[in-house]
Amino acid sequence: MATIFKKYSPLSLLLIIFSFAIPNIAHTEQQEVPDEGPILVRLPTASQLLPLYLNPVQSDNSRFSSTYLAQIEGVLSFDLNNNGATQGVERTASRQKLAQEPFTSTSLQKWKAESVFYIITPTVTQETLSTLIASTTNATVKKIDGIPLTGNIDEDRRHIHQLADAIHKELFGTEGVASTRVLYTVRDRHNSKDPLKWTAEVWQADYDGGNAHQITYENTLCVTPSYLPPKPGYGSGSFFYTSYKKTGQPKIYVASLRDGLGTRLSTLPGNQFMPVCSPQRDLIAFISDAAGNPDLFIQEFGPEIGTIGKAKQLFSSTRATQGSPTFSPDGNKIAFVSNKDGVPRIYTIDVPKHGQKPNLSSIKLITRANRENTSPAWSPDGTKLAYSAKADGTRQIWVYEFASGRERQLTQGASHKENPTWASNSLHLMFNSSENNSSELYLINLNQPHATKITQGQGEKRFPNWEARQ
Repeated sequence: MATIFKKYSPLSLLLIIFSFAIPNIAHTEQQEVPDEGPILVRLPTASQLLPLYLNPVQSDNSRFSSTYLAQIEGVLSFDLNNNGATQGVERTASRQKLAQEPFTSTSLQKWKAESVFYIITPTVTQETLSTLIASTTNATVKKIDGIPLTGNIDEDRRHIHQLADAIHKELFGTEGVASTRVLYTVRDRHNSKDPLKWTAEVWQADYDGGNAHQITYENTLCVTPSYLPPKPGYGSGSFFYTSYKKTGQPKIYVASLRDGLGTRLSTLPGNQFMPVCSPQRDLIAFISDAAGNPDLFIQEFGPEIGTIGKAKQLFSSTRATQGSPTFSPDGNKIAFVSNKDGVPRIYTIDVPKHGQKPNLSSIKLITRANRENTSPAWSPDGTKLAYSAKADGTRQIWVYEFASGRERQLTQGASHKENPTWASNSLHLMFNSSENNSSELYLINLNQPHATKITQGQGEKRFPNWEARQ
């Protein structure tokens, strides 16, 4: 296997190693194609979405235009319709009339008769956004205010996302995910001086695809970015990724989100790829052929000091390829892909304590329903594993439940869906969907039946990684 790696170009190597995770990598020129039909979620929903009425954004001595106020409403509406708990209801004539009345016990009873659980009334006063939150279930009205605005929706949308999360916290007592971000790669042939050369750079966007901006500028292939988990109470500031720069071989780098300038993680020989950090921020898992085969390795790590000691081989199997490691929330296990039994399946293995040898007897086969399983992602609550598996010739997103041992298909449709990543609430998922020389990112949650496309435009978007919250 080691000699095979040396024969091929970086792009061919990527195809060999990730053939089960990156279909159709050698695409022709990207073409505009029509959107496919709805991507249906077949997993049984966990709860019913609660009806919510969003009033149009009101202006109270505001300097902002009606167009900008409508943009605020659009961002807030998307957040409230995709939070996995509420669903916007139609603005009927009776509801619009009722919305003109002040909130009283009588008016809340009228809203309840309209089958509305919650009413959200946003108002912009001068340069500040405030919101009234009325609940018909417990007859309460509360206010969130002090949200600053600039008049530029690209600058203000993060404040609107934070407002949506505050509304979610007020209604349900848990954090929302609207103010989180996602890393991903954009692959095309348009940013290179050589028009025949494919490049892939790391990008970051809000969870809804807004504020998308490029992070790396390496003019080479950058793949599989993943956040360094943040300290409790902080946002992520750095990320890991694989790049083919300098040596032409895939190596692992760590970079700041501010400048995207990558520093090589280790000097291990050979090819290294698919890095992921433990939630405890003390271990990096990755794949390397340093010992002659694409094997699973772990590396002790400190965010302030970098790598500690030498990388250690955690699992190897003769003539087999390992890939796509993901840590359990407690950092005690790693799920990964291996074709050691003939086809790619997902296994788990215990992470050895410091100074101990790997416990190979701890290896457990997880996926059995399909013959090709890739890109596992462990849910932050530890109860589920999302992954991509081929069903009837098409890669779909599946979910494995640890308590029951059941594997359930999450998506349908003609396009290949891969690389799922969980939000911090273990309810929302993001993945890339590829069809006809196009690949875009989609957002779903387990309580809603349809996926929503959140990216568009030039380039193939792949390898999403959702920002964690500690």
